Amino acid sequence: MSVIMNYYRHIDRDKVQFDFLHFIACEDSYMEEIRELGGKIYCIDKPGSSFQSIKQLNSFFRLHAGEYTWLHNHEVYLTFLLRPIAKRYGLEKFIVHCHATKYSDKTLNAVRNRILCLPIRLMKVERFACSEAAGKFLYGEKMLKAGKIFIMHNAIDCEKFRFRPEVRERLRKEMGLDGKFVIGHVGRFERQKNHEFLIEVFAEVKKRRPESILLLVGQGSLESKIKYLVVEKNVEKNVVYLGQRDDVGDLLQIIDLFLLPSRFEGLGIVLFEAQTAGIQCMVSNYVPKESSLGNVMYLPLKNSKFSWVNGALKKIKTFDNDLLSRSIVSDNAIQKMNKKGITLQQQAKKLQRLYLVN
Repeated sequence: MSVIMNYYRHIDRDKVQFDFLHFIACEDSYMEEIRELGGKIYCIDKPGSSFQSIKQLNSFFRLHAGEYTWLHNHEVYLTFLLRPIAKRYGLEKFIVHCHATKYSDKTLNAVRNRILCLPIRLMKVERFACSEAAGKFLYGEKMLKAGKIFIMHNAIDCEKFRFRPEVRERLRKEMGLDGKFVIGHVGRFERQKNHEFLIEVFAEVKKRRPESILLLVGQGSLESKIKYLVVEKNVEKNVVYLGQRDDVGDLLQIIDLFLLPSRFEGLGIVLFEAQTAGIQCMVSNYVPKESSLGNVMYLPLKNSKFSWVNGALKKIKTFDNDLLSRSIVSDNAIQKMNKKGITLQQQAKKLQRLYLVN
């Protein structure tokens, strides 16, 4: 949802307007902001064992027939349902947008979603993906090589994440982190993000470098389980939980090393954010190489935790709080984002052109 909102904020809303159709039980729905930006919000039941949501979808598209130009679907497994209903009521232009390289964290859901996604390759739709890895995953390598997939990188507002020494100094003092080596992670407490491994690595780092602190930004269904593991590893005094935040750009200024041991990622937008803030990053081999701006160390998850620990310790050893060097790294990352054409402003214009030309 944050990716969609990023585009919505930066698109020319005099030319393109978004309305939102989502499930009733929906976190981070940004309802107030959407209405302020001129968008409308419609809610339906999540498809399940009953036909209630299908009735609601039919009702929605019947009532709004002829009102919309595009349906941009970010729940790819629902394409089999949304596409025929939308087409029935005259909405022909349809985008399927893949944001992941796995069907689900849960085995049964993954099997179900894979089956539901099979018809997509045969449908007349626009095929979007946040990375080549995500495009290959959902649509196949043949379509990727044929240029039939529109790669639209999840983008960020670089200036929001640029390294700002004064913010770093202020927040570290406020949080009592002066003299600490701060390891950070931003992500939902879900299986995909692999917090268990993250805690295992940090616990070993802390044994050797007691001044280390771990900042965790995010919420999720596994949060209680991870907190229990933190206590079990006896590092609760060195782990800070910051919850769901809208000031991630500021919080990244505090961090010295960013860890992302994900089991899978569509792109890893948070990695763009961390690099833009000038942070050195260590990530799993399941994070697409497209996410690297040159300041990333990739490590296989199959390696023991000690290879990650050793990598982190090397970063601590070479860390000397050189804020000038970090500012240079941040500037270089932003220059690379602009050169690649994947800043938020550039990608929003790219999406807008597609909406208006087709």
